[in-house]
Amino acid sequence: MTGNYIDDHIEDIRAEFKMLDHWVYLNAGDQMIPGNYWLKAAREFYDFVEAGRMEDIPVADVASHPFLIASWDECITRAARMINAHKDEVTNSYRPSIMANLILYNMMDWEAGDNVVFTDLGYPSFIYIMQDISKRYGVELRMVRNVGGEILMEDMEKVIDDNTKLVIIDRTTAFCGFTYDVKEVCRIAHAKGALVLDDAIQAFGAINIDVKHDDVDMMVTGAYKWQCGPEGAGFFYIKREVMDRIDARFRNYIWADIPGGIPFADKDHDTLKSWDYPPVNNANQFSQDVTIGPALFGWNATLKFYEKIGIHNVEQRVRRLGTYAIDRLQDIGCRVTSPTDPKKRHGLITYTTGDYDKDTAFFQRTSAPGRCMRPIKISMRALGGVGNLRVCTHFFNTEDDIDYLIDLQKQMM
Repeated sequence: MTGNYIDDHIEDIRAEFKMLDHWVYLNAGDQMIPGNYWLKAAREFYDFVEAGRMEDIPVADVASHPFLIASWDECITRAARMINAHKDEVTNSYRPSIMANLILYNMMDWEAGDNVVFTDLGYPSFIYIMQDISKRYGVELRMVRNVGGEILMEDMEKVIDDNTKLVIIDRTTAFCGFTYDVKEVCRIAHAKGALVLDDAIQAFGAINIDVKHDDVDMMVTGAYKWQCGPEGAGFFYIKREVMDRIDARFRNYIWADIPGGIPFADKDHDTLKSWDYPPVNNANQFSQDVTIGPALFGWNATLKFYEKIGIHNVEQRVRRLGTYAIDRLQDIGCRVTSPTDPKKRHGLITYTTGDYDKDTAFFQRTSAPGRCMRPIKISMRALGGVGNLRVCTHFFNTEDDIDYLIDLQKQMM
């Protein structure tokens, strides 16, 4: 017994992911293979639907609208606990780019002369939106360039000034795995009065996150990558102090703060007077209600699964396997383009043979390595002059998975 729950139960845990019987899966940073725990829960939702939805009975049906059932609040409570937030600071959402549109267009008050700081390792989805914001409002876009696959804090500090309204980071960058010291980013930004928006989709589910320790203002993520959950779920976190001073240009009638709740059955229900109330005083005021029932059931099951295996156990194993992958890749002469310092990355590792054509040939070979051999699932990713082949070591992976990859890569060097 090692003391790490995952190490001690690795075969049972791997059995939750049936595709591991057929693939060597090193691709959690792209999209996860399904887990039995959430597939079962999602199917259960449809079992309830098939049995007959009766939404007009006094007691809410178990498979009614997602935002009316207990699973909605359970997901929020579990996600908040996992990041050390208050549940009022969290709501269910979908992928980060969906939430980013609401944040950037409807929650921020832009003025000509404002600037936004981001980096050349940032995922394009947010920057694509900011290009339009810049054209509409005269906002300056300031890009910090990486140095050898890392973003230096002194370079961030040089460009953040009193006109910086927002700093956008990816807690772990998708294209080389660089992982920020988010607390330090927030310290620098807050000293100039700027907010920090953190896209954590490549970090949440792989490493422990404490939003109070980091002092981050807003964070978005989705369930379908390192979180090992279903497509269509995720969450949005917003710090209470930030929430209290934002009046979003967005309203969702479901989350109007009406005494007694939705007044559809009230005798004097009036479509104007009955709805003359502000939004609820929690993060649900920003909910777009895009998480459908089966995804919500599956997301709840995923968060329960994480409670069972423990995020600290996950992080320990992810980092250990990441280090093992780096060592093995360097042993055969590959150049690792991710940071090798364990404090600056986790299990998202990028590398190159030194020849783009060889990298491409190897990537194509992994899908069909040879007769009676299991295919390997990895990605090709490059941005800001770094990247190429991307390997993601997650908690369900083993040293044998990495060795299998290395053996094939060595043949093609």
